Formats: sequence, C-alpha cells, structure tokens
Amino acid sequence: MTNRLNFEEALEIIKPAKRTLVLCHKNPDPDTLGSAFGLKHILEYFGSSVSVACCDKPSPKFAFITNGESMEYVEGSYERIIAVDVASPMQLGELSYLSDRVDLIIDHHGMNTRFAPYYEDLGASCAEIIFSFYKELNISLPKHFFVCIYAGMSGDTGGFRYSNVTTRSMKYGAEVISQGIDHAEINRIIFESKTLGEIKAQRLTLDKMELLCDGSLAVIMITNEMKKENGIGDEDISDIVNCIRSIEGVLVAVSIKQSSKDPQKFAISSRANCDIDVSQVCSAFGGGGHMRASGATVVSSDPVSAFSTCIPPFEKAVNEFKAR
Repeated sequence: MTNRLNFEEALEIIKPAKRTLVLCHKNPDPDTLGSAFGLKHILEYFGSSVSVACCDKPSPKFAFITNGESMEYVEGSYERIIAVDVASPMQLGELSYLSDRVDLIIDHHGMNTRFAPYYEDLGASCAEIIFSFYKELNISLPKHFFVCIYAGMSGDTGGFRYSNVTTRSMKYGAEVISQGIDHAEINRIIFESKTLGEIKAQRLTLDKMELLCDGSLAVIMITNEMKKENGIGDEDISDIVNCIRSIEGVLVAVSIKQSSKDPQKFAISSRANCDIDVSQVCSAFGGGGHMRASGATVVSSDPVSAFSTCIPPFEKAVNEFKAR
C-alpha cells in the first residue's frame, strides 16, 4: 500500500543531496517539463545531481524550458526517482518499467493511480506545487526557475483562461511575473509559435477530422501512414486535439494517434468545452487526467479497430449530456 505524504514529508524527501532522476509523462507538455526542470533547480540548490528523462522527445520550441538538454533516459545508479505530473505508470510510456523504483510522485490529477509514495495537490497545474515548495523553502534560485514555473502554469491553464484557474493560480502567476520573466514571450511560444511540422499537422487535421453527434464531437485519427505521407513526426501532432477543440459547436474533441514505435498502440487525447467528464471515459481505457482534459492508450490491431473501440464511449457521453 502506497503512502500519501503531506507537504512537509514531501519536502523532506527532496531536500537530501542525492543522484536523482526526474521523470516526465509521455508527449511532454509545458507543465510536466516546467515542473521537472523547476524541481531540478530546487534539487540542485541542495546539492543533488539531477537528470530529467522522458520516453518522448519534446517539441523543439520548448527548448526555453529544457535549456536544450537531452531528455533521453540513461541507465544509472540513481538514489532517488521522482515522477512529476504523472498520473499512472502508463503515462511513462516506454519508461513505465521504472515505476516500481519511483520514490515520490508529485501530481495534481484527481485520477492519479498512486503507484508510489505520493504528494498531491489538485490545483490547476503541477507547476503550482513546485512553486509552493520554493515558497516554503525560502531559497534563492535563478530566473530560469521562474520561466519553468510560469510555462507550466500557463500551459495547463490555457494562458490562465481555463476553468481550472483559481485565485492561487493568479496569485502565483503574479509572483512569478514579478521576478522579471518575459511572460508574454513564453505565452507566444506555447500558444502561437508553430514549427513547420506542426503547421503541416494542423492542415492534415482540419482536412481529415470528422464531426459526429451533429457537430458536437470532433475526432481526428493520425496513422503512421499519414505521418509518413505528410512528412510529420510525433512531436508535430502532440497538440492537434486543441486544433479541433476550437471549432464552434464542438463540446468534446478527441485525437487518436498511432504510435510510431508500436503500431498497435494508439494514444487518446480528449478535451471538453463543457461539463462532460472525459476523465471518466478515459479511465475505462486505463487512463485519466482532469474532467475536461484527459488521455489514455489503447491497444488495437489496426486504426479502424482502434477508432471503433475509442469513439463510441465519447459519443455516448456527448449524447447523454445533450439529452439532459
């Protein structure tokens, strides 16, 4: 049985100087990256040597968070492993075999499976937790720490626009901005800057998407064949679900992406523009996340089979919501 840690207990785990591995979730977004590299600054302050790893390569545009560091996992004699913004071993992807060695989970997802000793705070972002550690420790850290924290907070709140924003989110955001970071440029990179590959992926998404439930459910499936034909990589399609989410009238958007490494695995990303709990749908596939933003991975023999497995539960959820 795993242990739920309180705030002070979590701090006592991260303060000792140790060789540490920090793990991010697959398809890394600004929150898992910002939380990991923000935590890295705290750990290094206390004398730890730190490596950050992820099974997937982050988008090149997030180099301002990673400082261009390689996040490829390197086997080593780590004395401590910490997972940030990771709700389940499945979210570690190819690194899921390390889940048994995790010493601490720091997360903000209500659907966390608590596969190791954990500290959770169901705030708007994991970066808020890391910032609360910083505030309690009352230490001096470089400006890059605040860049990481702001990126994480802004990324998971849609630039402080989503319903998960709280007064604490706004207060922390103001405190971070007061450190002299260029918050406007961070938001531009996260929400407006697109690589050529991402533009190609968006064009493909708009061309191939389907509208179901009388236009209330938007769905896009990206297969390996489609990626090859259009010259795009996995890092280019990480955010396509938000592309179709913005269509007027859409209540739920779902993307299904075939894995380049294992063609029988399909990653589901879902977003809701209303009070439809997509995390409940994804939990049926062993995934989870937030009420309005969740994901999972399904195993299927081919794209057609994956589509027929994944989409009916979302159709059911949308139709039930509309029938209220």
